[in-house]
Amino acid sequence: MTLATFFVRPGRSGAAALVLALSAAAAFGQKQTPPAPGAPKDFSIPTPTKFTLDNGMKVTLVPYGTIPKVTVDLAVLGGSANEGANEVWLGELMGNWMREGTATQTASQISQSAARMGGSLDVSVGPNSARITADSLSDFGPEMVRLVADVAEHPSFPESELERLKADQVRQLSIAKSRPQQIALERFRSLMYPNHAYGRVFPTPEMIQGFTAAQVRAFYDANVGAARAHLYVAGRFDPAAMEAAVRDAFGGWKAGTPVSFAPPSPRTARAIHLIDRPGAVQSTIVIGMPVIDPTNPDYVPLLVTNTLLGGYFSSRITSNIREAKGYTYSPFSQVSVRSRDAY
Repeated sequence: MTLATFFVRPGRSGAAALVLALSAAAAFGQKQTPPAPGAPKDFSIPTPTKFTLDNGMKVTLVPYGTIPKVTVDLAVLGGSANEGANEVWLGELMGNWMREGTATQTASQISQSAARMGGSLDVSVGPNSARITADSLSDFGPEMVRLVADVAEHPSFPESELERLKADQVRQLSIAKSRPQQIALERFRSLMYPNHAYGRVFPTPEMIQGFTAAQVRAFYDANVGAARAHLYVAGRFDPAAMEAAVRDAFGGWKAGTPVSFAPPSPRTARAIHLIDRPGAVQSTIVIGMPVIDPTNPDYVPLLVTNTLLGGYFSSRITSNIREAKGYTYSPFSQVSVRSRDAY
């Protein structure tokens, strides 16, 4: 369950860099044995407050930290996994369009409001969920909750911005399709998840250009609603004032449609696939396999194992492939958020 990206850069500059690195190593001499780690500090997890609104939205409030900041994270189960075969990146287009204003605020006013509160607000759409994430100074926590609710519940979807957003996606597609890492990832996903949204990484330019306002709004109506949502608030805040703000801001949100998700059936057969790119100066190698999902008791041990294997700079993969052998600049491994997927 590892991914390694091998960059080969022949030429004088690479050789010079190698000579300099060797000279520096010789100057400093042999590495000393690092000191033994100290005893781990005690860590107490704060007790969260959890409740569910009448419309089905779940809420978790976590008092945490000493810095006077608040993070507000609204997660809605309705991401790109619910896109049809002709709707690749439709969820992303919806998320980008939601940032363009609400029934009462323009995109500029939303940004200014977040900045005035000492924070920011963003909308993103991933494989399994759409998220509205924001942060602010503690004094503005309840107000930031109301801003997040406005963006989630009342997007105006101004049609004047749609063509610009689609043009941006076409440019992003062109850039992504020119990169070997993305080309390899597209093949990897399509082979692991045949006939499933997880396996559809890129649309065509024609698909993007054909998206309509009605199509985006229909995707929003089908995938964004209170019954699919979970609001997380963490940081320094007044619990009573925060709960009152949440109930007031989200209590009238429509429940929406129930969660629906077609579970994937990832392929497990061992196979090797090659993509020939004549003249390419880099090679990308992706190795992946299905793994357990977060409901499994061994999921957290899996994350810890992955961290040691290739999840951070001093991991085993980096130490071996990059530092010891010098094969590549940035090898890594990860456990992805897609159901039963690691690479």
